[in-house]
Amino acid sequence: MTGSHPPLSAPASRRELTARIERLAVSADAKALLAQLLATTAQIGGRIVEVGRQIVHFAFETLKRFPNAAFGVIVGVAMSMLVGSVPVLGLILGPLLGPLLVAFGLGMGAIADMRDGAIGARVRLLEAEFRAMSHG
Repeated sequence: MTGSHPPLSAPASRRELTARIERLAVSADAKALLAQLLATTAQIGGRIVEVGRQIVHFAFETLKRFPNAAFGVIVGVAMSMLVGSVPVLGLILGPLLGPLLVAFGLGMGAIADMRDGAIGARVRLLEAEFRAMSHG
């Protein structure tokens, strides 16, 4: 892979990821969903792979490396909720504008983060890791 970013680090241990999930400022339900995702496994190429651990690790690393994109999504979701909360108009405009606001927030944040193409490079590295696991 070319680029200025190092390859994805080895996924953190399940214990470390569980501790990071517990430190999140989210509801207990959200933590439970993340814990379920963390426990997800799949059989790839005759081996059991902790796919959930890979995904949760990737999400934490991505949020750490691309804070503008994460912030953009949060702003987009907040704006979407505000539009949806307007009586009558929210019912009409919410489903139309909500996804657009989230996409716009993500796009603006991603532009700020990927002046050097960092997000695309990280996703390609994750794809390469999964591809390598399935072949070997």
